[in-house]
Amino acid sequence: MSTTERKRDGGDERLERYVMIALIIVISGAVLVGLLAYQPPATFDTLSSLNWSRDIWEGVMPNFAGYRVPTEHPLMLAIGLLLLPFGDAAPQMFVALALVGYIALLIAVFRFGVFVTGIFGGLVAIGLMATRLDVAWLAGVGFLDPPYAALICWAAYLEARSPRRGGLVWVLLILAGLLRPEAWLLLGLYFLWVGYPLSWSGRFRILCYTAIAPLIWLATDWFVTGNPLFSMTATSRNAVDLGRSRPFETLPYYTLYWTNSVLKLPLSILAGLGVVLAIQQRRTQLILPAILVATTWFSYLVIASGGLANVWRYILIAVVGLILFATYAVTGWSKVERGSTFKKLWAGAALLLVIAGFGWTVTHLNLTRIDEDVRRRRAITDQFRAIMTNPEVLKARRCGAVSVPNQKLLPEAKWSFHLDPPAIIPRSDTEIPVQTEGVAILINPAYESRPDLNVNEYAVDNGWEALQVPPPGFKFIASNEYFLAYGRCAPGSP
Repeated sequence: MSTTERKRDGGDERLERYVMIALIIVISGAVLVGLLAYQPPATFDTLSSLNWSRDIWEGVMPNFAGYRVPTEHPLMLAIGLLLLPFGDAAPQMFVALALVGYIALLIAVFRFGVFVTGIFGGLVAIGLMATRLDVAWLAGVGFLDPPYAALICWAAYLEARSPRRGGLVWVLLILAGLLRPEAWLLLGLYFLWVGYPLSWSGRFRILCYTAIAPLIWLATDWFVTGNPLFSMTATSRNAVDLGRSRPFETLPYYTLYWTNSVLKLPLSILAGLGVVLAIQQRRTQLILPAILVATTWFSYLVIASGGLANVWRYILIAVVGLILFATYAVTGWSKVERGSTFKKLWAGAALLLVIAGFGWTVTHLNLTRIDEDVRRRRAITDQFRAIMTNPEVLKARRCGAVSVPNQKLLPEAKWSFHLDPPAIIPRSDTEIPVQTEGVAILINPAYESRPDLNVNEYAVDNGWEALQVPPPGFKFIASNEYFLAYGRCAPGSP
């Protein structure tokens, strides 16, 4: 069915608008309650970016080449500058913006679902997306991925409704290209699509649009590091050092593995059925979701084969596209000719699959674990600040640097205490001499395997034996639930 086949009357459009407004109100209310109740801290990547923004604000060149730092993203640096006037609340504001991006993603999925099979499809699509709790978690700790996905999905939806639309689609893709370089591929494809019927002058104009995000990114790297390709090369080195790179022959497996890890098996099966049915029914509304899946998987393979980190967040756009195919598997029968046997069989099979999927979700969902994990993230941040301001720790800090097991606590130490190397050192950095005085922070062994503290995440660190042992001569001085502090002051130290 073409984009103009389904002609909706004013009542349909009003219903869609009212439902969308109701969804925005309900979801925003739920997100606000969660934000106030949990007050989740910003994650490692987000807080690192905010630290760089503060460096720029204070007239200091940010250190993109620091120890195991994440990749810089120009748009996050700009947002960080806008949030710095909020002071200590800036990290929380960053998380709030990520949650706004998550809401925008949900509404984009709803609108796309409506475009494919009507209000029924929109409600199913947003329900499937909202129950991917891994994605909600990303937003809840401030990762850029949900806002990035929202930009891409809104661009795809607007383009699907009005082919070769340009304008706002360009703006959304350029902003996405300042968050992730994977969007550059979509910018290039959009240039080819929009530029085909244009004159040469028109093609040159949109070529300029296509180049904006890559040029800003390369210029940022060049200005700060002297190497316009620094983000690409540094990320590749970090991935190899931390064991995140994979042999090329394993990448197809990991592509499907990470996709299924977010979708979960029942939804993966539904998505596969949706692809088959969309082809059989020649559902052109799903061409752009198919392109999103294909380009995301392709860019993931390119990224991972180039030695860059391969983590599930990089396939999020493919997950969104496949959710739309799963939506079609559940709701597409509503667009089949009334009274046909195929329609009845499809509707019955969809109902059985939904019941099976619901049962799987109920038996596998552990809300208590999710609640505990989010609360502990807040407590870890608060208790790290508490241990660092303990009177005995403050006394020992006057004698020398503070050491932490690895890179995971470095952004918080910099944000809360303005500690930069050599005042703060990771013991996992073997190029730094063994600490002789100051403070050594250790993780309570009960929590040393948590993702946000994990001392054993990377085999190269030899966490238990090397990172969780205080330096020679250091004595225990303080502790709380999550941290232990050891200190040493050499004779004659202040």
